[in-house]
Amino acid sequence: MMRTSFGFSVLLVASFQAASALAAPKQLKPSGKVTAGEGMLHDAFAFDESGRRLATIRFTAKGAVQILIGPPGGKARATDISSFTATPEKILGLSGYWFVVSNEGRRRAAIVDGNGRIRRTTQSFDDCELSMSPKAFVAVSETNEPSGSRRFTIQAYKPNGSTLMLKDVVVESNGTIVGGGGATFLGFTNSHFAAMVEKPGAYDRKTDVRRPPQFALWNVKSGKAGPGRTPPKLANFLEYVHKRGEKPDQSAVIVLAEGQKGYELVGPGEKVRPLDLTVPVRDYDPTSLQQHQVGNKIVFSLLADRPGRKQGDMDEEARFALGFFSLDPGSGKVSVIGEIGLPDKQTYPWSAGGNKIAVSRKNADGNREILIYSR
Repeated sequence: MMRTSFGFSVLLVASFQAASALAAPKQLKPSGKVTAGEGMLHDAFAFDESGRRLATIRFTAKGAVQILIGPPGGKARATDISSFTATPEKILGLSGYWFVVSNEGRRRAAIVDGNGRIRRTTQSFDDCELSMSPKAFVAVSETNEPSGSRRFTIQAYKPNGSTLMLKDVVVESNGTIVGGGGATFLGFTNSHFAAMVEKPGAYDRKTDVRRPPQFALWNVKSGKAGPGRTPPKLANFLEYVHKRGEKPDQSAVIVLAEGQKGYELVGPGEKVRPLDLTVPVRDYDPTSLQQHQVGNKIVFSLLADRPGRKQGDMDEEARFALGFFSLDPGSGKVSVIGEIGLPDKQTYPWSAGGNKIAVSRKNADGNREILIYSR
């Protein structure tokens, strides 16, 4: 009896120690800081892919809007972009160029080179994303037409501002794509350069039977569908199509699992896999997921809430924390980068590039600053 109790105690202690190890990601320490100097920083900022340059927005005391581009924490070059917008919303960086998105009733973007010069502006749009293959800024609008059709207007620009594609895709009320050879629209993929479609099966005149439908990728630019195929497990494939359409800008994307009980990785390829975060999922707000592709990895964040801890700030362990993770889409393996303590359960904007993460916060004086972390 004594031996049994001792063995149970050892198992209980070991389990507790393992759970404690899982529950304590390392605390990230800032390696640099970006401040406004004169004026006020906006919460729109972005790294380039290498993490060697950071673009931020500053409002000056004289009312000008400037974009600052330079090494994170170092001397940045300031350029006035007030002629484009007084209300910037966000910045996206790609291949040495920057896309400053404004929202003045309708969104539009200015394409800015590494010297801060505006190369061109886009047409208005509803939403936008970055494509990694091909490298492009992609903007999309959706309108409902009186006939019941849906019109998707897609703009795609190379990083230097040259036009890659301007295309309208019209989906009739029955789901077929206008000019798509009878193909039924299922959802976009590959950053809206392609759509997943269902093609009617071939009709066999001898047996008077139509074969099962096939599925294919429809090239938005050319307006042509690739070869069709019948997936071996139709239900699994349709689940993939549905979840892939939630975020078509990445070859692999993290989504909430059914019932918000954990997360799944959709892609690469036609796969949906459960993700093991290697930390207790219960500690995190399931709806707080933010993700960015950095090189061939996905860096993502989740907001932790651990009621057993005291209220703290970004320089110590605290009840609330922003946890960062790195995902290898090929293997599906998740690595814990670390976390930053937060004073409250608010959304804190962040950007990642190379081996760096930048997080925006307000300091004790109420002024916005951007903290740089190395991973």
